[in-house]
Amino acid sequence: MNLLPLICIQLPSLALQFAISLNLGAPWNIAACAGVFYVCWTCIQLLQDAKTGIIFLDYSIGMEIGFSAMDAIHMLLLIRPLHVFRQLKQTDSADKLPWFERLKWARELCSSPRGIGWHHQVKNLPQYSAKSRTEIVLTLIVKAVKHYVWFDIALYYVRNNAVFQSPTAFTSQMFFRRFFSCSIYSAIYFCMGIAAHSLIVALVVSCTSAEPNSWPSVFGKLEDAYTIRRFWGRTWHQMLRRYVAPFGKRLTSFIGFKSGTNGSSYTQLYAGFLASGLTHLAADAVLNPARIGVSVPFFIYQALAITFEDMIIAAARRAGMKETIWTRVLGYVWVVSWFIVTAPDWVSAFSSAGAEAGGVFVPSQYLPPSLYGMLINF
Repeated sequence: MNLLPLICIQLPSLALQFAISLNLGAPWNIAACAGVFYVCWTCIQLLQDAKTGIIFLDYSIGMEIGFSAMDAIHMLLLIRPLHVFRQLKQTDSADKLPWFERLKWARELCSSPRGIGWHHQVKNLPQYSAKSRTEIVLTLIVKAVKHYVWFDIALYYVRNNAVFQSPTAFTSQMFFRRFFSCSIYSAIYFCMGIAAHSLIVALVVSCTSAEPNSWPSVFGKLEDAYTIRRFWGRTWHQMLRRYVAPFGKRLTSFIGFKSGTNGSSYTQLYAGFLASGLTHLAADAVLNPARIGVSVPFFIYQALAITFEDMIIAAARRAGMKETIWTRVLGYVWVVSWFIVTAPDWVSAFSSAGAEAGGVFVPSQYLPPSLYGMLINF
């Protein structure tokens, strides 16, 4: 069993945690940041000969390395985390702790990108509506089963569709068929992740004293996504927000825009999506160094789309239009249409890049037989 991918996920984060625990000021913080970057680069190089061969998994490993690299810029160059961040239970500044306690504190900080249990917890995290622990556990089990059913159906489709056998066949499909294939391909990993997360949380909540809301869902509600801005700010995971937002604010301050102005708002918007795109560079590099950068355009397009929709919404408000159920329906149509246009190119780009380097779309040999396939063949 090849453990190198697992090691390469952990090493950059461990290097960052160690650097944070040292509480370094200039110029040593710059050296520490360079050190973390070197660890990230070394891990990417090592993975070229030790990838899992599963495109989505290798892409996710690259994302973890990218998280650590961008977190290093944020926490070692832009702020002093031991002085800035505090857990809800914390009463004193972390810089006063002994070194080993600071290291444990840094591990907990880096392990919670959404700041759950910290004063900087991101807004709009989904909460459980059920009141009792039993109801929450049952809700999570039902959620896991529901997503496993969709995962199983999508898996059956992929296993029996020749376009998933080669990058050429995948990218040569007609546009809407390619969109459908990309949706099915994404649904496999989305549903598998939600099902696994739900079962883990159900186990933790039922067997420990952990508060259920300390384990919120990875994704928000689909009904919140009636604009592109709300999709990225509420429905999609918020794992990058801890460093994406500060990058935008620091750039806004550097340029000199006042808080609350359009210049400030859109500088933060474009800086945030650029930071997200840069994070995905590491994922591209792990998949196929010859195709690095294929993911970046997709994230820049999102900022452009939000700018456009803001203009339309502002014009509608000036014309006296108010938000109704029908404006939301129109919003859902707009969001779906936008991702129909942009998402297939992104998924096709990184999937083809991975396949060109020898990766496979779905590792059928590691996945269970399709229950849906058994039923229809019964």
